Amino acid sequence: MSAFTKRFGDMTNKAVFLGSSPLNTQSKAVSGAYVERNGEAFYKIENFSDMSDFFISVVSDSNHWLFISTRGGLTAGRTDCDSALFPYYTEDKIRDHSDHTGSRTLALVDMGNKCVLWEPFSTVHAGVYTLQRNLYKKVLGDKLVFEETNIDLGLRFSYTLATSDRYGFVKHSSLENIGDHDRHVELLDGIENLLPYGVLAGTQNELSCLVDAYKKNERVADSVLAIYCMSSILSDRAEPSEALSATTVWSYGATHPQYLAMHSYDNFEQLATLHHHLDTLKSF
Repeated sequence: MSAFTKRFGDMTNKAVFLGSSPLNTQSKAVSGAYVERNGEAFYKIENFSDMSDFFISVVSDSNHWLFISTRGGLTAGRTDCDSALFPYYTEDKIRDHSDHTGSRTLALVDMGNKCVLWEPFSTVHAGVYTLQRNLYKKVLGDKLVFEETNIDLGLRFSYTLATSDRYGFVKHSSLENIGDHDRHVELLDGIENLLPYGVLAGTQNELSCLVDAYKKNERVADSVLAIYCMSSILSDRAEPSEALSATTVWSYGATHPQYLAMHSYDNFEQLATLHHHLDTLKSF
């Protein structure tokens, strides 16, 4: 044991690499200040990723509720927990599920002689790039902005979470070139682990495998509208129980958007051709 301890002590004085890339392990100073962003007052936490993660709520003037970890995992819905858009779990589970619940973004950046993969806010690739991560919460409490600046690539990505009485929950994503050179970027951006309408909190917590078996995702033909529903309502009775309501998601602003299953992220990283992974809902 003492030999191992001595060897470990020697290694702490050496630079750490992930493959051939040196890891940036130096922590940054955390600071906070009131700032103005797009004409609105926010409280900004600079380098929030160097803090211990914490929980945040977003309020609305309607019946929305949203709780999110600074890791990115969240739960949200309208009225109560039985109308959740994302699994309604305890705070520790929401935090632990951050890698596959909520916002997810991948970018392939053309650097001329090579193509570079960047996943904003990912803990898996933490330290590979020189990054600055800032968090903004509107003073009124109804809007939250996550921002990551990749100094090595000269790019800044941010996404905003807000609510709308008419449209529900709104995610607004932005990619900005802050460098001196033009960049060609292939961007995959979206949300993961959406729940179909009609899944009660108790059902999701106790029968999640059965919920997965009954989930059905469709895309309305020639549109940007996706529908997440149950093939039928879960019931032990020997009678038909159709699910006539659904969770709907649509996007605006992207050119030729594609709707993908979660496992398609691997294809994106490998530069493979992507295909739609939702059944098409045809009109009659």
